[in-house]
Amino acid sequence: MTEDGEEVRAPAGTQAIGRALRMVKLLAEEGRELTLPAIAARLDLTSGTAHRIIRALTAEGLVTHDPQTDSYHLGAGTVLLGLAAQRGFGLDKAFPVLERVNAETEESVNLTVREKRESVVLLRVQSTLPLRFEQSTGARFPLYTTAAGKAILAHSPDAAGYLDGLPEELPAVTERTLRRRADLAEQLTAIRERGYSIDEEENVAGVRCVGAPVIDSRGRAQAAVVIQVPTVRMPPARMTELGALAIDAAADVARYLPIDRSLSR
Repeated sequence: MTEDGEEVRAPAGTQAIGRALRMVKLLAEEGRELTLPAIAARLDLTSGTAHRIIRALTAEGLVTHDPQTDSYHLGAGTVLLGLAAQRGFGLDKAFPVLERVNAETEESVNLTVREKRESVVLLRVQSTLPLRFEQSTGARFPLYTTAAGKAILAHSPDAAGYLDGLPEELPAVTERTLRRRADLAEQLTAIRERGYSIDEEENVAGVRCVGAPVIDSRGRAQAAVVIQVPTVRMPPARMTELGALAIDAAADVARYLPIDRSLSR
């Protein structure tokens, strides 16, 4: 509505575009084939509408139909888009930085970005040691439970608003998750002073992490470099050592990512 009470109509085709994007995102998040009835039900679409959208996406190569199962999955077109996006974001140049940290520490290293109230794993180099934490790119977690999320929050202009939107008692993911909003606020202050964040088994039991923010020219962060280590290999002294490595790696990554334009909204 305008100030005069007139209804503002969305541009023609906006609804169809939104539905098509939701369909692509659904297939990406599921990571498996879905039948058309399942897609329509998940997106609350009529069968006719779902069929028209899936047909258009298939024609453009973004979705592929398997006639044997009569199901749909992401097509090769999305791979090409993903590769182009990686180049545009400088991820092809950031990845060797993660590989360097992995080679030096033998531990898993992530590049994680913020998407609204979650941290999302964008790049990952997996540890080759027998005891390690398995994780996939695209994994999402609450900001307050992860080293990445806390590192980003500590350098986010909306940190105070984020904190105000949390309940006084935070939902627990593990027995070590921060439970008080005030404790999170204290940690964010400590992170700004120390330069890196710590996850003391707060998101995954048995895994400790350190994270450093990838900071832009205005002192803001939308990404973080995180080193993940099984607790048995992460005494306090090593957390300090790896924290310093994460800070150096995040500074290197900042040279390649377009974080002044913001990686995620």
